[in-house]
Amino acid sequence: MKYHRTDGGRKDAGYRGTGGDCVTRAIAIATCESYKKVRDALTELTQEMTGGLETSAANGVTGPVSHRYLNGYELVLTKGQYLKDLPKRGTYIACLPRHYVAVLDGTVHDSWDSRESKRTKCKSPTMEGYYIINRGP
Repeated sequence: MKYHRTDGGRKDAGYRGTGGDCVTRAIAIATCESYKKVRDALTELTQEMTGGLETSAANGVTGPVSHRYLNGYELVLTKGQYLKDLPKRGTYIACLPRHYVAVLDGTVHDSWDSRESKRTKCKSPTMEGYYIINRGP
């Protein structure tokens, strides 16, 4: 797999910081939506789904919130598969333990190089699943 460094539009949208936004970043990159639009929608869903206990997507987004946002995209659950096992063609949001990442045609698009893991023998992160993102013709 190749790697492309990108913040998904975070800086251009006026947001600072580098942590807790992997879901927002991955969705913005994979769907070609603006970072601000995705973050605002995820913040609204977070507030709704937590009854207001959580007020922002700034410090991370839970699995149920991201799943609700991605409703309509096909989710493929994986067992015993690794990030390197994703198909080489297509657009995906890979769900890794504690991290989401956009993968476009075999290239990881992220703000840091998330292609490797020290926790697996094959050095590739394990996947819990991935969303197939259809970007049109």
